[in-house]
Amino acid sequence: MISIIEVEATSQGDGVIPFTGPFFRAAVLRSISSQDPLLAKALELSSKKIFVEALRKERKQMPCGSLEEPVYMGSEYRGSIIIFNDNVISDAIKSWVFKKPTITIKDIPFKVTSYSQQEINILDFIQESPCRNFRLRFLTPTCFKRTTSQYCYLYPNPRLIVSSLASAWNALSPKKGPETRLVATWADLSVVETGYELCTTKPVEMSGEKTFVGFMGWVNYKVIDHPEWHRSSHEEMATWLATYLMFGELIGVGYMRNMGFGRIKFEVKRK
Repeated sequence: MISIIEVEATSQGDGVIPFTGPFFRAAVLRSISSQDPLLAKALELSSKKIFVEALRKERKQMPCGSLEEPVYMGSEYRGSIIIFNDNVISDAIKSWVFKKPTITIKDIPFKVTSYSQQEINILDFIQESPCRNFRLRFLTPTCFKRTTSQYCYLYPNPRLIVSSLASAWNALSPKKGPETRLVATWADLSVVETGYELCTTKPVEMSGEKTFVGFMGWVNYKVIDHPEWHRSSHEEMATWLATYLMFGELIGVGYMRNMGFGRIKFEVKRK
């Protein structure tokens, strides 16, 4: 099961804050560390156990340029913590938010005022119909890490999107999809971009001296019948694509999605 804990917090001061995702996840890990240091250390090394949606005033596409934003006393923020298949972690986090702790981001305290929880089954994301035309909105900074380079890839190539989502699905779901490399190759041949509006963000502040640069915006995609794929196999891949994209709305795509980067909105388009 997937546990989703929604958190509401109120600013206790004025100032300017960066994108809050990395700081929010760090606060969650510190809360677990105070209860079980070994568990917290293991979670730091795992990218597929805990995901956060950054604390934000509004859950809509962020503007391009600098992601720093002014904060005023009493401003209300909302974020979420997503935990996969682990009641121990879920109970530890619920115990923490129940105490209504204060989360400090760049010297500005945010007081947790309330929380709610829901549980969903990962198999509920499975779709029965193939995906043909769709738009992806990249709501928070997104990039794709390449093993051959220290730099991120700043374009939503279909192969990279599908590879990112398929690998996460196969790691987390009891019902496995096609082998990641196979479905990524299919996407490379069969999913094409038909329009886009993208921008690159200014460096996003992380912990220490690290920064993160990503892209945001939207891209339209279309699935085509490639001659190298049998029709029935093509239908299967396009149906799994729909599943992956629905799942992607929950966990995001790309590098450091567990910190709130790479949030997407999947919109099916009519022909």
